[in-house]
Amino acid sequence: MRRPHPHHTLPRGGVRPGFTLLELVVSALVATLLIGVTLIKSTQVISQTKVQRAAQKLQTDVQQAWALAGRNRAPVILRWSSSLLEMQVTNRTQTTIYRRSAIGPQAGLNLTASDVTVYPTTLTVFPNGLAADTMHVRLTKNGYTRIIRVSRAGIVRLQ
Repeated sequence: MRRPHPHHTLPRGGVRPGFTLLELVVSALVATLLIGVTLIKSTQVISQTKVQRAAQKLQTDVQQAWALAGRNRAPVILRWSSSLLEMQVTNRTQTTIYRRSAIGPQAGLNLTASDVTVYPTTLTVFPNGLAADTMHVRLTKNGYTRIIRVSRAGIVRLQ
C-alpha cells in the first residue's frame, strides 16, 4: 500500500492550518473601510487647518493695519485682491506696501476666490484709531467656515 505524501495529510483534528478565502476577503474589506473613513476624516481636518491658518493670517494683517496707522500717523489702506487672493496693507497713495499676505495656492493654503468673501474690499484706517467702515471676511472650505469681523474702532473678532 502506498503511503500518502506528508504534505497531503491532515493534522490531528482534521483541519489544515491557515486562512480560508472568506476570512481573507472579510479582513481586506474591513481594512478598506477603515482606510476610507480615515482618509475622509483627515481631508476634513486638513481643510479646517488651512481655513484656520488663513483666518489667523488675515486677522493679524487687520490688527497690524491699526498699529501702522497709529505709529506712522498717517492713514493706511487695507485692500483685498480677489485675483491674487491676498490682503495688502499700503499707504494711501499705494507707493509703500507694509504687509502682504496671500492665502491662495501660492501660500500653500489652497483657497480659491469662491472660498473667500470680503466686504468691503478696501478699508481706510485713520491714525486716530478709527476706520471708514466695518469689514467682514468669510473663509469657507469643505463646509468649514471662519468669519472675521472688524469694527470701525479696530476690534477684530474671529468666529
